[in-house]
Amino acid sequence: MANFGIIGCGRMGKNHAKGISTGTDGKVVAVYDPNPEAAAFMHETYGAEVMQNAEVLAAHPKVDCVIVTSPTYCHLEGVRAAVLAHKHIFCEKPVDRTWEAALETERLVKGYDKLFTIGFVRRYLPKTRRLKALLDEGFLGRVRFCNVDLPLGAFKRLYGDWFADFGKSGGVCIDMLAHHVDLCNWFFGTPERIYADGMLLDQTQELPSDHVASVVTYENGVICNLMCNWQRFGRSGEVMEIYGEKGAISMDGSNDLTYYPLGGAKQVISLETICHSLGEQNVNVASGYLLEMQELNDAIDGKTALPKPSIQDGMNSLKVGLKMIDSIRSRQVERW
Repeated sequence: MANFGIIGCGRMGKNHAKGISTGTDGKVVAVYDPNPEAAAFMHETYGAEVMQNAEVLAAHPKVDCVIVTSPTYCHLEGVRAAVLAHKHIFCEKPVDRTWEAALETERLVKGYDKLFTIGFVRRYLPKTRRLKALLDEGFLGRVRFCNVDLPLGAFKRLYGDWFADFGKSGGVCIDMLAHHVDLCNWFFGTPERIYADGMLLDQTQELPSDHVASVVTYENGVICNLMCNWQRFGRSGEVMEIYGEKGAISMDGSNDLTYYPLGGAKQVISLETICHSLGEQNVNVASGYLLEMQELNDAIDGKTALPKPSIQDGMNSLKVGLKMIDSIRSRQVERW
């Protein structure tokens, strides 16, 4: 049974604590958050011991793995503490807010003999793993383009919250799009050119909101359109559409995939079919966060290989987001 320490007891810390307690035989034994109420909630809910800082938590003798779910711009602090204590590390996406901090993280974990992985939760979903396998098998033939549509009309953060501070969160370019940029990198390889326009959480707005429209072209010629926004009205949704020579596949917020064959009728690839294709006998509709914690726990226990994504996957996703920001500011195409 693996024991976990969680640095950061906000939304993501709570998600992972729930995943550990309900989906694994692991246990949350220690937590740290500068907000006493947030830490107290974890203590009351999971019996975790409240630590006074990241270093003390990482050094706790019962902690096998440190989960870093602090705000983006604080990730390096938690990773550094965990490396110094020689513990396994799970770091939420993105790696950090700045490239300099991400490079320091990369340096710390290069050659590290403990587990280190980044929290790109969508990679753990059955539908995403099946889509990756289909693309690798050439199911769609040569892929031509991809469309990512990611609006969030329910954004509620206000000024004074780190999430509504562009310097700390990076807005939708760094935070919200990080998952789908990672999927594009995983599916299509190495980016070549990035062009974007957006709002960069412009603080002259009465209320925080953000938007980016971007085009990322990969070395293999795949063109990806990625649109994302934070608004206080309108729809909230998620769709990723991939078009190839033989048809298209759409992945949205459901557990299924939708296939549009060239010259044929639309087909739904159900979760049951997906799981059977992956060799999984039990159809699993659990949340991605639970699946993520299950694999992390199994890897620590030696039941599976070290989980992906790696630090390099995290660096590649962050680099695309930072290049989008550079492009918005320069009005130029940025090269990889």
